[in-house]
Amino acid sequence: MAADEHLPSGITSESMALESAQALLLQLASSLSSQGQNPDTPNTTPPDAAARYRTLVEQIPAVIFMAFLDQGFSEAYVSPHIETVLGFTQEEWLHDPVRWYNQIHPDDRTRWSIEAAQLVLSGRPLRSVYRVIANDGRVVWFHCEVKLVRTENGRPWFLHGTAFDMTDLKQTEIALQESRDELEMRVRERTAELAEANRELQREIAERKRAESGLAHAVQELTRSNADLEQFAYSASHDLQEPLRMVSIYSQMLQRGLGDDFSTTADQCVGYIAAGAKRMERQLADLRTFIRASTTGEEAGHEADAENALSRALVSLTAAVEASGASITHAPLPKIGLHEFQLEQLFQNLIGNAICYRGQEPPQIHVCAERSGAEWKFSIRDNGIGIDPQYKDQIFGIFKRLHGSDHHQGTGMGLAICQRIVERAGGRIWVESEPGRGSTFSFTLPA
Repeated sequence: MAADEHLPSGITSESMALESAQALLLQLASSLSSQGQNPDTPNTTPPDAAARYRTLVEQIPAVIFMAFLDQGFSEAYVSPHIETVLGFTQEEWLHDPVRWYNQIHPDDRTRWSIEAAQLVLSGRPLRSVYRVIANDGRVVWFHCEVKLVRTENGRPWFLHGTAFDMTDLKQTEIALQESRDELEMRVRERTAELAEANRELQREIAERKRAESGLAHAVQELTRSNADLEQFAYSASHDLQEPLRMVSIYSQMLQRGLGDDFSTTADQCVGYIAAGAKRMERQLADLRTFIRASTTGEEAGHEADAENALSRALVSLTAAVEASGASITHAPLPKIGLHEFQLEQLFQNLIGNAICYRGQEPPQIHVCAERSGAEWKFSIRDNGIGIDPQYKDQIFGIFKRLHGSDHHQGTGMGLAICQRIVERAGGRIWVESEPGRGSTFSFTLPA
């Protein structure tokens, strides 16, 4: 338990030491002064009492000092603790009347002079902190408390006080302040770094926004350009159909009108013209279908019945089915979220493709569907001539054909149309096949 815990509230061991020192100094001052030195105060203290008081003062762990004012602020007494703190003996300190002043730190002397003068003039106790230069050059911090003692008739008689060494406390305080200053400096530096980083981030954000704005503008221009190209392609395919139809009609009329007078070579040439016109007409029709599959955005919100779509597709393929003797079967088919026209186009092109690329046997075609998570997988399986695996990606290109038109009719657009419809709906399409063993075209659509 600390010693202060036994003391009354508000009283500490340091304050008791200070009060004791001051009381003892009064007694010591009386013993040190004589009638000749101060005729206003009689010397009534016995010599043995002075020695007792001096002994008690010297036990206090602080520098106790006393200075008579009628002797020009020269110190009349200093306790031996001066040697422990500053390295001067009592004799060295008191031998030089102005040593105490010279040892005050140069930066504190003016303040000491002002505060000492205020003490003498006002009589109020002096409490302050001063730096004192030790004998070895060290700077020692003292907390000083000084009081003025007057004679019975009110004249200033002497000063008495105590000086506690607070160097360790002050050094800790200075170190703490330096740490605080360093921390504040680091905070300022870090704040400046963060502010610069924030400014750089803002610049990057602004630059990115400008880039995004430019990209959005480019996308807008590209979209507009694509729309213009699609419109042009659709218009061109539509407008070219009429002159091609006229070429086909008049070629046939010419062939029928001339009859037997028409040479074999001329008849063959007109036949080529008519066949070419019909083939171009089919290509333009398929091109319009492809463009429609690329631009139609009506699938959202629609629900197509796959069985109805398959039935309509088979109606469109009636002539091809009858001519080839194809047998087409299907498993139960679901309803899906797709425009029914597009689903009909898928079935028509894939089944038509299976009929077109048949082998020696009549086509056997089966359509089925199975649920797989959040999508439906449709498959169209045939027993046709098959496809070399190296061409499984190439066949989905626009106007891509693996066989000449003299062997198999078609424009090379059917599978490209299928791929465009499926991908726009968020699905995928692929083929599994081997030459001579038929093919299975599969595609997925969201459920």
